[in-house]
This record gives sequence, C-alpha cells and structure tokens, in this order.
Amino acid sequence: MPVDYRCLRVGLAAQLPLYLGAPVSAAVDAPKVRLLQANIRLGEADARALVSRVRSDRVDLLTVAELTGTAVRRLASAGLVEVLPFSYLRPREGGGEEGIYSRYPLSGTEELPGLQHNNLRAAVHLPGAEPVALYALHPLPPYPEPAWRWALELDRIGAILAADRRPLLVGADFNSTYDHERYRNLPHAGVGTARPSSTPPSSSGSDIVATYPADSWYPAVLAIDRILTRGTMPLSFERVGLPGSDHHGVMGDVLLAGSADR
Repeated sequence: MPVDYRCLRVGLAAQLPLYLGAPVSAAVDAPKVRLLQANIRLGEADARALVSRVRSDRVDLLTVAELTGTAVRRLASAGLVEVLPFSYLRPREGGGEEGIYSRYPLSGTEELPGLQHNNLRAAVHLPGAEPVALYALHPLPPYPEPAWRWALELDRIGAILAADRRPLLVGADFNSTYDHERYRNLPHAGVGTARPSSTPPSSSGSDIVATYPADSWYPAVLAIDRILTRGTMPLSFERVGLPGSDHHGVMGDVLLAGSADR
C-alpha cells in the first residue's frame, strides 16, 4: 500500500510539537513554585503515599480532585497540614469535590459558578512574587454525562480563565485531551501547557503524557491530567505515581514574576 506523504507531513506537523518541550530560560533568583495535581479516586488513594511524595519532592502547592471528607481526615492524619498548612477545601462524596493545599497563604478563595463539580480558585502569596491565581479544576466528563454538558463546562471554564487577568496556575483533571477542540480553545484565553526545557520524548514532559487509567493491566492512554500556566514560566513537568488511584499525578516547577518591591 503506497504511503501518502502529504498525510504523513500533516500528521507530524500536528502531533510532533506535543512530544517536544519548548526551551525556556529562567532568572536564578526569581521565585519558583512546585505544583502537584492529584486525582485521588473518590478519596481512595493512599494518603500516606501522597503526603510522602509532597514531603520528599518539596511540593509547594497541591490541587486534589475527588476529595472526600474521609480523605481530608486521612491526609491530615498523615501529616499533610504540617507541610502545607494553608488550604481551601470543598470535599463531598461522589467524585465532584476539589481541594487546594498550599505552603503559602491563600486569599480570595471561591468556588467557580455554573459548574457541577466544586471547581475552586484562590490567590497564592509567595514571598517576593506577585500574587498568582491558582485553580483546581475538574469539569464533567463527556461520557456517561451528556456531551453537551461537558462542552458547556469547558466553555465556561475558558471564559472564567480569560476574564481573570492575573498570572495563572491551573492543576486539573480536565476529562479532555488535546484532540478535543474545546480543550485546545483554552490556550486562546492565554493559557498554555507546562513544559520542561529540552526534555526527550521518552520523558514525561510534553502535552502527550498519558495519566489515565493508572490501575489497568495496560498502560495509561489518555492525557487528561494537566498543569496549565499563563503569565508564568513553566520549567519542568513530570508524571508521578498515586498508589490507590486510577490516575497518575502530574508535577511541575513554575517560575513566577517577582514583585515590584522585591
């Protein structure tokens, strides 16, 4: 069967950039933050393993999807509040809950309107940095919910991000991949995916970093867990294990803008 090189060129042009990290440069003394996004599967993931990861990797910000009241208590018992003492939590049963844990003070905490799950945002105040808006997002999946609800939620999230003029950090289970047009529309709001500098395709550091499912005999195939940024400089991005969850977590370092009075 003859090869259609025109189709091959189009496919490479569309997909190759997703596997390659964009080079970045960073000021040595600029404030930096490490964000971990974790979907903990209806609160069932291993709380001690997650807190151990936060400690060992010196995570500054943790966004948690599917946070139940029981999981909040287990995480506290495992010592999470000792490492990340500031938090904004909206736990509930059924997979529609979110939480933000932070090493630094939070302000302006609020639940986003018009969304079925408890999608959250807060301003994070790091020493020497301008305040940054941190989002913990988990829109509805396109299935088994009606697809129009999923589409509507992504559109609403895009509008909210576009209206927020502050620098942004987003930790999310988007229930969407780059193949979905509505997910690709999010960069039109000025939001981009965190990527590392000069990371080879075999490493987890590009748009194609599959995170779901993590509890199957076959490897993860869907890249739905993300860290997005705007007005900040992503430095690294990697996939991490979450024992007891059906998702892998994602973790990244992000350079922030220094404050004027620094």
